[in-house]
Amino acid sequence: MYGHGRELEVGNATSAILVSLLRTLIEKSVLSNGDVRTLLTDAAATLAPHEYTAPFQGAIGIILEDILPKFPENGGD
Repeated sequence: MYGHGRELEVGNATSAILVSLLRTLIEKSVLSNGDVRTLLTDAAATLAPHEYTAPFQGAIGIILEDILPKFPENGGD
């Protein structure tokens, strides 16, 4: 069974992969920054009914405060 350290490592790796994938999709014009921002805010909204529990609240914060800013509204211009 994995401990909290391993779970944190998996979470960090997953986040890095997600950001890399999304950036690649933007670079290849498959998605726009706006599309990615919508996807991320929708993901946070999906978790919102459960935000009263710490893991969900933390996940929402990671999506909105850590990942979303990597994809600015103006496309980084």
